[in-house]
Amino acid sequence: MVRADSSPEPTTDIVPPDTIQWRLRYHVGEIQHYTEWTTEFPTIENYYDQYHHGDPAHDVAIERRAVIET
Repeated sequence: MVRADSSPEPTTDIVPPDTIQWRLRYHVGEIQHYTEWTTEFPTIENYYDQYHHGDPAHDVAIERRAVIET
């Protein structure tokens, strides 16, 4: 589901290399929001279409979770 993230800065988390995760970032007014991370890209793509063509969301983008190997 959609949730607000109090941190406007992107965060970097470590995830297993075989797991690719996606989320949607968008703004409503001056507030930036994010969906939960998910491996289901079609779900995020569907959200993107809805929010990109809808009102009042703007600056809609799909983000991919980075994998950091240490």
